[in-house]
Amino acid sequence: MDGNNHPIDSSPQPVIDRLDAYWLRLPLLVPYENSLGTLSDFDVILVSVSDASGRTGWGEACPVKGYSPEDPAQAWQYAGKLLPKFKGMTGSDILRHLDEWFVTCPFLVSAISEALEDLDSEPLLRLPEARAIELAGTVNSLQALSAAQKASDLVEKGYRTLKVKVGYDPKKDAHRVNAIAEAVGTQAKLRVDANQGYDVEAALLFARSVSPAAIEYFEQPVASHDWPAIAAVAGQSPIPIMLDEAIYSDDDIQRSSTIPGVTAIKLKLSKAGGAKGLFDQFRLAQSLGLQVVVGNGIASDLGCMHEAMVCLHAGMTSAGEMNGFLKTDVRLVQQSLNISGPRLVIPAVSDVQISKDFDTWIHEKLTCA
Repeated sequence: MDGNNHPIDSSPQPVIDRLDAYWLRLPLLVPYENSLGTLSDFDVILVSVSDASGRTGWGEACPVKGYSPEDPAQAWQYAGKLLPKFKGMTGSDILRHLDEWFVTCPFLVSAISEALEDLDSEPLLRLPEARAIELAGTVNSLQALSAAQKASDLVEKGYRTLKVKVGYDPKKDAHRVNAIAEAVGTQAKLRVDANQGYDVEAALLFARSVSPAAIEYFEQPVASHDWPAIAAVAGQSPIPIMLDEAIYSDDDIQRSSTIPGVTAIKLKLSKAGGAKGLFDQFRLAQSLGLQVVVGNGIASDLGCMHEAMVCLHAGMTSAGEMNGFLKTDVRLVQQSLNISGPRLVIPAVSDVQISKDFDTWIHEKLTCA
């Protein structure tokens, strides 16, 4: 899919007998702030695919206006266009059709691919025994004193990597980040994420106003499509650059590796075309000398669980960011994710079981049976 093509299984496959999609709106415990806007709920596109025997696979994605190419309403519109075509097709045939849609609606394509992989018992989406992965803690405050206190509380709980949203006013952002850095000292590194909020001048002003020793990565400082601006910031910034919104295809990863100052990329299951795509992108980035961070701060427990499984199979050593499910108390998966200090504990999973008790959160529903 747009550089993430995978070998198609030529062995006989059962046809997909039923497809369901649910547009869920999961309320957040507190509003989630970033430079793209403030979210009060997550728009989750939940997809299930079933064969004639009744076996079902599940996938999800949470498109966000300004982040993903498709916003939630557009993703739902594409679901209504694509899913009816797929009934009676094999998984391999569906994947071939999805290739041409990846650029237009990568989040929806990834959700459908993930569901097909889950149905096919893809080993990347299974764990024979419970395992844990380190998480980054989220400092969700735009006030310097409050942010510093929240950061200190997270460090007290054992977190050694903290995520801080910037991309607003570079001077105020730097003041807040410096307050956090002073509060945590050498006990934690900061990932500062602008979500494309700066132009080149503002990004460099921010980067030159914070302590380089405190910062692990400066994430997506400028617009994702503006590669000259990315190169300009990366070439002059005293802190390492990590790209996120700019990364979808293998070509994007390869291009990133050629830019001096870009040392890391952020990968997500919901923009990689499925679990296999995420795993392959992880390996590609490593082969090109890039550091890799994986995780979606805007996802349900299903997406976070699947993402964590792929990371465990890939051997990721950096702190993950698959913490979106902590921002809501709604749980879709019957097998519980647990938090032990700064570690996400994923249970042994041979078959993901989805709770059917999510009617309260359904905004729209589509059935193709």
